[in-house]
Amino acid sequence: MESKTVEFFNKLSFTILIATVFGSLFFFIPFVPVSLAASKGFLISIGSTLALFFWLISRLGEGKFKIPSDRLIIYGAAIPVVFFLASFFSSSKYISFFGNGFEIGTFGSMFVLFTIFFLSSIYFQTEKRLWYFFRTLMAGALVVTVFQLLYLFVDLNHYLPNFLKGISGNLVGTWNDFALFLGLIVLVSILTLEFVKTSGLMLALQYLLLVASLFFVMVVNVPLVWLLVGIFAVVIFVYSISLQQAGMHVVVGASGKKRFPFVALVVVLLSFVFLVANNTVGGLISKYVNLSNSQVRPSITTTAQIAGKALKQNPLFGTGPNTFAIDWALWKPSSIAQTSFWNVDFDSGVGVLPTFVVTTGLLGIASLLLFLAVLFIRGLQSFKVAMKDTLSNYFIFSTLLTLIYTWVVIACYTPNVVMLLLAFASSGILIAILVHKEFIHVQEFSFLKDPRKSFFSILGLMVLMIGTVSVTYLYAEKFASIVFFSKSLNSNNSTQALVKSENMLLNAISLDANDLYYRSLSQVYVAQIGALVSDKSISADILKSSVQQLVNSAQASALKAVEQNPKQYLNQMNLANIYASLVPLGVANSYESSVAAYGQAALLAPTNPSIPLARAQLEFAKKNNDQAKSYINQALSIKADYTDALLFLAQINVSEGDLPGAIKQTENAASKSPNDPTIFFVMGSYRYNNGDYAGAISALETAVLLNPNYLNARYTLGQAYQKAGRTGDALIQYKILNKIVPNNQDVKSAMDSLSKASPSSATVVSPTTKTTAPAKKPATTTTTTPKAKQ
Repeated sequence: MESKTVEFFNKLSFTILIATVFGSLFFFIPFVPVSLAASKGFLISIGSTLALFFWLISRLGEGKFKIPSDRLIIYGAAIPVVFFLASFFSSSKYISFFGNGFEIGTFGSMFVLFTIFFLSSIYFQTEKRLWYFFRTLMAGALVVTVFQLLYLFVDLNHYLPNFLKGISGNLVGTWNDFALFLGLIVLVSILTLEFVKTSGLMLALQYLLLVASLFFVMVVNVPLVWLLVGIFAVVIFVYSISLQQAGMHVVVGASGKKRFPFVALVVVLLSFVFLVANNTVGGLISKYVNLSNSQVRPSITTTAQIAGKALKQNPLFGTGPNTFAIDWALWKPSSIAQTSFWNVDFDSGVGVLPTFVVTTGLLGIASLLLFLAVLFIRGLQSFKVAMKDTLSNYFIFSTLLTLIYTWVVIACYTPNVVMLLLAFASSGILIAILVHKEFIHVQEFSFLKDPRKSFFSILGLMVLMIGTVSVTYLYAEKFASIVFFSKSLNSNNSTQALVKSENMLLNAISLDANDLYYRSLSQVYVAQIGALVSDKSISADILKSSVQQLVNSAQASALKAVEQNPKQYLNQMNLANIYASLVPLGVANSYESSVAAYGQAALLAPTNPSIPLARAQLEFAKKNNDQAKSYINQALSIKADYTDALLFLAQINVSEGDLPGAIKQTENAASKSPNDPTIFFVMGSYRYNNGDYAGAISALETAVLLNPNYLNARYTLGQAYQKAGRTGDALIQYKILNKIVPNNQDVKSAMDSLSKASPSSATVVSPTTKTTAPAKKPATTTTTTPKAKQ
């Protein structure tokens, strides 16, 4: 291969790598409801594997390798190797190898990150390319901040409907990811302003980026960000002063004239204010900027407890990469059930590195710690090079700041893939700088001169190239499947919508067969069964054959989900729920199969009270009330304030004719959850049916007060007012309903009944769910029994 062709592929590989870094900061898929995490994971995976592929082509044409002769490369390669081995010990190998949707912590993600580290150590060995990296970083941050400023003042959804369908507020990720990234940009901006001479438009853009980044860091207001920004700003301030005192030129391209690091000092003071008076200042900002930021994660204590149990099970390789959610369900402390996060399945611990202790064991965390230890040593050694000239000073200090900041965040927090990308890229860049300064030597390996070496080397390169292309194709298929899956999600249970969802899920499964897709498909089939059964226009013969076919499809899909990931309790619960939904249809062995699946789910998530409650509902459907009550008590023993269980117990009481007992259970539920309007609605309905109209009015007024859009509660309240003789108050409720649902016949009939002599014949419904939007029918004219929230 000619040298120009080799140079072309080298440039193409580098261009793809730098474009991947640039695009990952703000990349998303417009008009498609795909999460930012999946979009960025797709770009980074495809970009890194393509960059590696073209680098391998260059090596094939050149006939030699030039790799930094540093053990950090070997230790970096050990990380994906350990993840690869650990995946074989996982309960779900597919989840551990590549995951369902570009999750962090799979073997595939660590291979991609190592590729970025490796290529960065090779490509950033010149000052020109180092400028490319930092200017790319700043340009990407400028795009992110300018977009966010525009988003604050312009309703983009009005001009471009559904354009930002997959974005929940910013282009980086969660609001915490946004603040963490901009905290890094604040520090790099300070370094650039303090150490690099800029003027004109570039200087204005640099200050714009700094001010905008600081503004959004203040708005999101994450204490960890302020702590890191404050510490590093102090280091920059002291470092700048110390260099000037030593008589060194601080600013690249400027004279030796001293200048005070004013920008760094301002950021130090600002960080101090937010750390000391975070609640006061943060509360003041929240009055003017309404930002919902409620990201939660397990505590360090809980993560350590789960890690201890995981290491007892498999000390060397853990439970398997990307399986923390399974471990959380199995080993989370029972005290979690008493919190509002009792039904949250966390897929990571307090930080990324602590999570790896659980999922990859001692070998996994040892490989990472060894890598970081050697990286720390290289960072200390880089200071010897930094003192040689001002430009080296800027590049090395900026790189060290980036890698230390990002690795600290990875250890202490659970950021998205952007922070990991920057961590591995900056680690590779540090090696590249040391190669550029001849502190680290380059090992050259030529394989074309020796025929024996040539054959095996070319064969190895071809295998690597084929493997790289295969992985790239796999990631492309995976992302396409995510797009199909996102299009399958809808809240419309019409036959047409369900058929569309089915087709989309089948397309997704054809590209990437995972348990999430199979689980969703089984639920679509169950919804289709419900739609068919409620369709009175279908003949009995067609109905029977269609339902039987859907039953078989639902069972097969649910079983496939269990087969793909048998340790995920959600798959077992889904299978159990599928069988339970078939019990009323008289499907053979559906009850026994449901009982078995619920038993497996209980073993996998022993502290989840929803499992014994679901079993109670199954027993109630079989009219085994005593067993149903036993399982309800089991759920309440796990979570004493489980209002769903209390409401379901009340439903059983009603079925047994014990209406006072049902009222007592709803009152108990209301005392444990005083802000839930559904509970007060159910309580009011029971009191109404028990003839306690004053008590019904009290409960229903509370329900309406808690949720003014609760239409069913308003209608029932109007009925209770009528019974109590408060016709004026009843008319007020009906008029409000008439404005919202002007064509509703029940409301009109209720208003007409006020002019009649006796409205006492009216009865009231107790709907099963909350109504938060105008409904076609706020209530019916039959008395039913409320059900617990599902």
